[in-house]
Amino acid sequence: MYLFDNNFIIDLITNRSGFADSYSDILIYCLRNKKVSLSSSQLHNLRFVFKKSYTNYLSDYLEFERKVKIIKTPANINFDSILAQMDIEDYLIESSARVVNAKIITLDKKFLIVSSLTLHPDDFYGEESIRSENAHIAFLDLKAPHIELSTELEQAYDEVINSGWYIMGDQLKQFEVEYAAYCGSKHCIGVANGLDALHLIVRAYGIGEGDEVIVPSNTYIATWLAVSQVGAIPVPVEPDERTYNINPVLIEAAITPRTKAIMAVHLYGQPADMDAINAIAKKHNLKVIEDAAQSQGAGYKGKFAGNLGDAAGHSFYPGKNLGALGDGGAITTNDDELAHKIRVLRNYGSQVKYHNEVKGYNSRLDELQAAFLRVKLRKLTEWNTRRKLIAAEYLKNINNLNLVLPYVPEWADPVWHLFVVRTKNREQLQKELSNNNIGTVIHYPIPPHLQSAYSELGFKQGDFPIAEVIHNEVLSLPIGPHLLNDSVDSIYAVLNTI
Repeated sequence: MYLFDNNFIIDLITNRSGFADSYSDILIYCLRNKKVSLSSSQLHNLRFVFKKSYTNYLSDYLEFERKVKIIKTPANINFDSILAQMDIEDYLIESSARVVNAKIITLDKKFLIVSSLTLHPDDFYGEESIRSENAHIAFLDLKAPHIELSTELEQAYDEVINSGWYIMGDQLKQFEVEYAAYCGSKHCIGVANGLDALHLIVRAYGIGEGDEVIVPSNTYIATWLAVSQVGAIPVPVEPDERTYNINPVLIEAAITPRTKAIMAVHLYGQPADMDAINAIAKKHNLKVIEDAAQSQGAGYKGKFAGNLGDAAGHSFYPGKNLGALGDGGAITTNDDELAHKIRVLRNYGSQVKYHNEVKGYNSRLDELQAAFLRVKLRKLTEWNTRRKLIAAEYLKNINNLNLVLPYVPEWADPVWHLFVVRTKNREQLQKELSNNNIGTVIHYPIPPHLQSAYSELGFKQGDFPIAEVIHNEVLSLPIGPHLLNDSVDSIYAVLNTI
């Protein structure tokens, strides 16, 4: 990302110093690749100069202004800074550049000397080349979506701050309506995080001490914890080794008279085989709870995750496909009675302030996170589509025979929260990728049944061999809506040479 200082913009548009022809290719490159920004602090001065001194070029400037990203100037000013004392306008431009990790292109000799963020236009393409050659490919760029939506997120922040209402207000109500509509469900109840979402569903269904809930042996531990938090017992069932999701064929053998529900995880963003799971649940009069923490927007036979069982728990942890700027979660359901119970439970067991009907919890999605999620929800389909395109490139181009690539059943439309490969030489693969500046993550190294937290259940190595093999072999490759095409090409090129 680059910011142009005011004089450089004027020089480019008016050619007042005779530099326009020399540097116009920089402008074209930055605009074409959406790499140019302006600080909001620059707008007044630029418009003033063009209106006063370069009237004939005003329309050209305004057209340029419409094509660039306008970023807010930080409010805090360090008046002791040398740059602030020398030129407050340059200081404000530099402050804005720090927000988006941008370089400032300028011809101002003093600015070039004082600020480490400045770049002379003659050095532009050398800088681009160096960045490209040495760039680290992060496993997931959490900052990029917020830079893309910086203006909208700032507006949402201002709206909440100025409202004077920060818990259980209009932003939450609107998000609940919008997210329920997105999932195709009747109700959405915002809560503090994804674990709370699952826990409150289990609690509201009256599942408790001594009851059993079928869970996948291959999942993140939060799935199990939600069951344990009500005093119930998680009963693991092995996954389908191709999809990594719970294997419906094995569920019935785990059902006992104490079984009350099946908790199906849509792991890595791919939906579980819900028709088969629902059929088993109906036969045995069990509830079906979706752990949809990783699957916002995942499709299953024309429906979305979050509307495939009796209720679903969602996580808006920052790294999710729909992530907040902090923790957050929600429950979706078509069950009116369940929705009512959860609304009471999440708010200290109260519908009316100071009137507590049951022993409840403090688990509420706050107004600020709800406002941010509303902004990001509008981009979710586009961002999921980008993830699908990247996954398709991986599946098409990775030809390393030592890797097991993801398998997608014909009825599934995954949203690729994670792109997970398997190999018997995981540590070596991860090291080789790291040596090539490619970040990876292991999701997850230890299955729940072998965690110390569940030692009381008495499970040992070998009890769930499929899950154990998966946890020993999986490695997640970079994937996200802001991963560049060149980076994708680099990743599979490296994989194919290892």
